[in-house]
Amino acid sequence: MTFSAVDSCPPSADERITAERHELKYLVVPQGLDALFQELNRELPPHRFVGEGANRLPDAHHFVTTIYFDTPSRAHYRAALANTEANVKVRAKEYYDLHPALAELATDPDHIVRYQPWLWFELKRKDGTRTRKRRVRVPKRAVPILFAEGRIVPDALLGPDLAQKSTDLAGIEEIVAHCRTLDEPLSATCLVNYRRLPWQAGDGSLRITVDLGLAFYAPPPDLWTRERALVRDSLGAPASVLGDAVIEVKAQGAIPNWVERALERAGARPIAFSKFVAASRAVDGGR
Repeated sequence: MTFSAVDSCPPSADERITAERHELKYLVVPQGLDALFQELNRELPPHRFVGEGANRLPDAHHFVTTIYFDTPSRAHYRAALANTEANVKVRAKEYYDLHPALAELATDPDHIVRYQPWLWFELKRKDGTRTRKRRVRVPKRAVPILFAEGRIVPDALLGPDLAQKSTDLAGIEEIVAHCRTLDEPLSATCLVNYRRLPWQAGDGSLRITVDLGLAFYAPPPDLWTRERALVRDSLGAPASVLGDAVIEVKAQGAIPNWVERALERAGARPIAFSKFVAASRAVDGGR
């Protein structure tokens, strides 16, 4: 299997990518992926981020490390279990690329890694198959400002140093407002790392992602102080690894018939899957 794509969400694309939409998820065994990739490549262009901080080197393998937040009593986890169709998640994402072709020339592992110098903090709301996200881009050097004794300080998001010109102020205010409704502080409770292969229609109306090799981790001690990317090999031993690929279909209208046919041929199994719930269970049983 060969694929080259760089996936991220620059502020200029936020309105299209994070708008309210239908979101369906599937699991596919590795043997069904090649045929699915061929169909996706025929019908949709691979998505490549070309905005600020874009990695323009060819043949990159794109990865995501997602940090999930919860309260000491695991309020978000318990809410997700109580109502899988309507819940809220708070998370932060870091995107990075690996360049296997450079491995023989590299004298340091960091030489084959490219990453953007910021994190994307997100508030994701789910209502049935419809989802909506608010995103705030925070420079990585400023992330420690958001934390006191390891816990998130939402008011720091309102600081002038963190508010990017391209950031939607309403998004910041919504994230802050949600944090203030909680009776407990938020802190990082689990991480998920995976390789992502994305396809997206030019108008943003349809987006399909394939996530490979999902691995779940406890937060490392230097989560907010390390200067390097949160690459898989630096996160320690995973609490669990998922063998199947996770397919996400996100559409602002009806799902095209060709997508349903391609998923059926790949043996895709519809599932109400949550990376956050799976990671919480793997790391500490979602206590």
